[in-house]
Amino acid sequence: MHDLESRIAEWRATFAVAPGVGCETLDELESHLRETMDRLVDSGMTETEAFRIAVAQLGSLRTIASEFGKLDPPTWLPVKMVTGLGCPATLALAVFLGIRFGGRGPDLLLGVHVFAVTTGYLTALLIGGLGICFVCQNCFSDFSRARLQSIRQASFVLGSLAAGLTALAIVLGAVWAKLEWGRFWGWDPKETAGLGVLVWLLLFLAAHRLRGSTVRGVLLLGIAGNMIVMLAWFGVNLAAGRHGYGTSQGLMLAAGMTANLAFLLAGFAPAGCLRSGKT
Repeated sequence: MHDLESRIAEWRATFAVAPGVGCETLDELESHLRETMDRLVDSGMTETEAFRIAVAQLGSLRTIASEFGKLDPPTWLPVKMVTGLGCPATLALAVFLGIRFGGRGPDLLLGVHVFAVTTGYLTALLIGGLGICFVCQNCFSDFSRARLQSIRQASFVLGSLAAGLTALAIVLGAVWAKLEWGRFWGWDPKETAGLGVLVWLLLFLAAHRLRGSTVRGVLLLGIAGNMIVMLAWFGVNLAAGRHGYGTSQGLMLAAGMTANLAFLLAGFAPAGCLRSGKT
């Protein structure tokens, strides 16, 4: 019996490296393997023969990985949605700002600045959105290694894009301020908030490169980044009492901050904590 358990453990370790096969899937495969072995042993076979035949019936590592790859493609649905919706939204924003800030010189410079800061902040919020989707799914099921790698890569690309756009917005804003106000930087609350978002995004990207960092860890940082961007984008205007920002906007900001904080805390729960039938 000890020898059989060792063989099953070795078989499980071999399949654990297959793309698209997570812990939950491994549990199901092992359960199926053991059920097949029990039937074969009841028919009169030895445990060694039953194990060999059950493994053969289950299929090779390549076959099973291929089948699960079809059912669980590496590219995550929320990542596809971000890509599919982000591109046309960016184009629409560019057209709108082109009409509003049409012309040359300072107006065109200001328009490009607004486009860069808006798309940069929105991209940062999309990272947090991916983090929220990750927390929700992680409460019910685990992720395959291939999918985790895909999500990690997508969050890094989005973070790089957000950081680049935010940095461009800061530079263009400084140039515009020099042309209009005679100075590059005045520590205006919006300027300071933009710099804070850029620093945060750079730290987020650095977290991807830390040894031992996990996908869940970086995506939880993305949710925290949501709150930072919301404060920089809306909180500054609210605190300054700018036109159009009043009590209702303050309540919406507070609700958004609370919701993101709740998802952030939920992200520390064990994977599959809400799985149906979990013992």
